[in-house]
Amino acid sequence: MLPPAQDDQIFVTVSPILGGEITLPEKYFIDPADPAASHTVPSLAFLIQHPKLNRRIMFDLGLRSSITSYSAPQQLHLTNRKPHAIGPGVAAVLQQGGLSPLDIDTVILSHVHYDHHGDPDHFPRAQFIVGPGTTHLLAHGLGGSASHQHFSNNLLPADRTLELPALAATDTQQSMSVYKWNPLGPFSAIDLLADGSVFILDSPGHLPGHVNLLCRLSSEKWVCLCGDAYHDRRLLTGERDIAFWEGADGAVCCIHNDPAAARTALGQLRELAGAGDAVEMIGAHDGGWYKANLGRMFPGGL
Repeated sequence: MLPPAQDDQIFVTVSPILGGEITLPEKYFIDPADPAASHTVPSLAFLIQHPKLNRRIMFDLGLRSSITSYSAPQQLHLTNRKPHAIGPGVAAVLQQGGLSPLDIDTVILSHVHYDHHGDPDHFPRAQFIVGPGTTHLLAHGLGGSASHQHFSNNLLPADRTLELPALAATDTQQSMSVYKWNPLGPFSAIDLLADGSVFILDSPGHLPGHVNLLCRLSSEKWVCLCGDAYHDRRLLTGERDIAFWEGADGAVCCIHNDPAAARTALGQLRELAGAGDAVEMIGAHDGGWYKANLGRMFPGGL
């Protein structure tokens, strides 16, 4: 289902970075759940390096480096995610590993929740790429009272932010963008560097503009960075379903903005994981994967 490597194929390196930790109660994420269970999980970011183009890309930036950098509503929400670990921030981790944040050319955000957008101002040279609908979301929000759905309309630098075109955009609208969606297996995808090494995958459902990243590591190996398409690996395997609960006002709540689309995206990822291609699947909050792969974290790699 994935394109074969060309004779002159370039491969990228991918280095996971711990961008802080938060604690997630099972009952809000999976069904069935242990109502008393909570899990402290990583918020992973990833450094992607392209050797030929000398391009350095970040996929997600984890949590901010300081809780005081969050808005008051976001700080209040984080009291519900204790125990948590905030700081030193992804930029500081890069520097500790010998790489300056000034060396980052591009930052792709899977979406703009507080535990993924990090500190954009720590990357003053980078172009930011976000999925369709993200700028409208930042400007207008989603409405409702969910405590994690708070956004800052000045989060991203306006002069260095590119929003990908909508999938339903006309040919004329798509032609106005440097990036175009094309089929890739069950996904709509953008060949980011036009050489088959890195693909942005449309992965709606969790939040408007949510995307995944598929990276080619060798002629036989890929990694799919899944953001918040799932918060628990048992959702990917099909052992659990998406959770719903009743809010204080009696409304039915879900961690996903569009649960039906989130289920569709999960099905696509299952197809990718089970298609026989050597694809490693990594969710941003996969605590089991993180604990089993500490030796592959930055400055190491996958």
